[in-house]
Amino acid sequence: MLGAQEFVRLLGEKGDYIELVGRESDTNAGIRTQGYHDVIDRYPDLKMVARQSANWSQTEAFQKMETILQGHRGIKGVIAGNDTMALGAAAALKAAGLEKVIVVGFDGSPDVLAAIRAGSINATVLQPAARIARLAVEQANRYLTSGSTGAPEKQSIDCELVTRANVDQFGIFARK
Repeated sequence: MLGAQEFVRLLGEKGDYIELVGRESDTNAGIRTQGYHDVIDRYPDLKMVARQSANWSQTEAFQKMETILQGHRGIKGVIAGNDTMALGAAAALKAAGLEKVIVVGFDGSPDVLAAIRAGSINATVLQPAARIARLAVEQANRYLTSGSTGAPEKQSIDCELVTRANVDQFGIFARK
């Protein structure tokens, strides 16, 4: 929801946009797109003019965007289900001379942090993979040494919005 909220804010709550989704059969793709639409669909002046699966691929996102842009050069934004697709979208927008189009991704990858610094991507949602991995190792150790992790089976880890204003506070899938 963080990425969708920022996307709506950056678009000024109106305009045509494109959504790039991950592999259609992937549960994670459906969860991310549902999260986006839980926010975006509340704004009647935002209109999704195209939705394509780019299968989490940068190359495929580039190709799909090239095709979509032939009929939708007036878009204001692209929201992508992961950073790899956001990078492909940004490259296609640049090739089409549409560098002012808003692009928002998801994952907080180092390549997208660099693209945010460079201005070709506007935001991403950091999924703190480094923190998640550290917690998994700590809990595995606790389980092996004491027989219990001391934590519930299901745990929620907050994501963080990364923008040009705070990008320098983040490193490799984590806050510095």
